[in-house]
Amino acid sequence: MLSNLFSNVNVSNKLFTLNDSSILELSIENSKELNAKEIEESLVLPYENNKGKKVIIKAFSFQPNLNGYGTIVRERKEDLKKGLEKIKSISEIKFAVDGKDKNLQESLKEYGEVIKVASITDLYESKLISKVYNEEKDVVIYDVIEIIQLGQALNGKNTEILTAVYGSAINGRKVVALKKGTTYKEVFESLNGNAQELKKVINGGSLNGTPVYNLDSVVDDTTKGILFLTEKDSPSEESYSCIRCGKCLRVCPEGLNPIKLVELYKMGEKEEFIKFGGEKCIDCGLCSFACPSNIEIAQTIKTAKTFK
Repeated sequence: MLSNLFSNVNVSNKLFTLNDSSILELSIENSKELNAKEIEESLVLPYENNKGKKVIIKAFSFQPNLNGYGTIVRERKEDLKKGLEKIKSISEIKFAVDGKDKNLQESLKEYGEVIKVASITDLYESKLISKVYNEEKDVVIYDVIEIIQLGQALNGKNTEILTAVYGSAINGRKVVALKKGTTYKEVFESLNGNAQELKKVINGGSLNGTPVYNLDSVVDDTTKGILFLTEKDSPSEESYSCIRCGKCLRVCPEGLNPIKLVELYKMGEKEEFIKFGGEKCIDCGLCSFACPSNIEIAQTIKTAKTFK
């Protein structure tokens, strides 16, 4: 079971609370360093290509473990300023911040207008754009971490992977700064990982992240969260029959009927799957998280969208 790691309990105030208010910089000897030309090509030029478009700088996530934005903005203030200088020179900007995150709203207010959003209902692109700019044309969305990385490049630094790490298999609950080329194993060992206790590793969000099967693989440059989980963190993988509670319908931000889509896929009803809006699914994973029967709803729908 992937999408429903924590058996439908509310874990945001339990497992996913940061213990450290600063960023831990992990020094890994074999990590990759880019030269100035590589940095410019990979970071600066894409922003130039969107010159003139309105920009939303997103500083929130509906995923409970991707909650390091406040720490990152505070600890990488100079890099954020530098990145914003570049973006403001070519585009109009507004920040999108979770309405409940008062501290982050205050931190970003000095740089531009802050729009308060609901992290779940406004999580996907079209609704977020409509909420911030009341239009959907010529608007581009960047994550605030991308702007910080841009600032690092413009300041002549090697860009960092800034990610929140959690899980009982490590000394986690903190934001770490990694160099490109760092492996999951190196992160695990640097955080005093317990190999005997480790059950699974997840890259990304706790609701829709992807499993990491090889710890020697390199951490993705865009990852914002890594989970090193024990049996205690993810106790149940057994699924049961649907009890028709309707919870998956109520949490779906697209207003779909997730369990119906699963049933249509299993029956091979591709046309009906499309008719019921299956291709509109945004892969948020909320349906699986809400399901009391531990059904892999989100993963099944994701597979169904590729079904021919």
